[in-house]
Amino acid sequence: MEGINHINPYTTLQYNYTNPYNERCREYVPHRKDDLNEVKAVASAGILQGAAIILQKISQWCGTKLMQGKEFTNEVNVKKIASKMLNDNNLSDKINIEYVDKTNAEQIAAKYRNKGFNILNELGPVAKGENAFYADSLKLAVTPKNKPSLILHELGHAINAHKGKFLKFLQTTRGKLTALAPALVLLNNFSQKSDNEKTFIERNAGKIGFLAFLPTIIEEGIASIRGIKAAKQIKQTVDKNINLKPLKRNYAFAWMTYLISGIIFGIGTKLSLMENRNNK
Repeated sequence: MEGINHINPYTTLQYNYTNPYNERCREYVPHRKDDLNEVKAVASAGILQGAAIILQKISQWCGTKLMQGKEFTNEVNVKKIASKMLNDNNLSDKINIEYVDKTNAEQIAAKYRNKGFNILNELGPVAKGENAFYADSLKLAVTPKNKPSLILHELGHAINAHKGKFLKFLQTTRGKLTALAPALVLLNNFSQKSDNEKTFIERNAGKIGFLAFLPTIIEEGIASIRGIKAAKQIKQTVDKNINLKPLKRNYAFAWMTYLISGIIFGIGTKLSLMENRNNK
């Protein structure tokens, strides 16, 4: 996303006079409204870009804290919880689970390559302990071997995908987010007012962008809640020594990265509309 070109505000705010001692009357050229608006736009864009950079740093910090977080219980208990989640939702024979590290990443990728999707690149960060994901097209949930508790969140996604059209809709919206800003720019060009005043889309682009990202934020939260609830049930029935606080803490950091991403996406949408206006 390219920023709006910087404009020297001092050149646009000067008063221009003719020589006052000429016989002709002194001529005064007032501020042009367009010039003032342009300066305001540059300042606003700078503030928004700065805010986005700060938010990205915060999101990265949250992600780091997530991956550095302690496991809330042992791998055996995690697998019991994962099994219960699948059994309780009639998904035991539909969803595959893989615990990935550097020794088995290629083998797992080859296992699912025949299904028309090479996931080796996606498994790379998982093998390094930096990511986990659920791929509905493969009916596959994966997590790092050294971070097994993340599988509960990914199984939350799997359950959401099989729990009705609404939750499925929340999942699928994220795949369409990249088209939002160009679509808004195109729609805005058709609805541009003749007096060059800001349109409804321009005034509310940031809110529209955030609202478009909101289904992802909600669905991520629901996935985590499902994992926590299942862990709580195992704590009550299998191992009362399980400490859920680390799990809740880790999932809170994960959810924060999506909340922040939504805000950043809103800012990016706003900047796209601002840049489009500036380039006209």
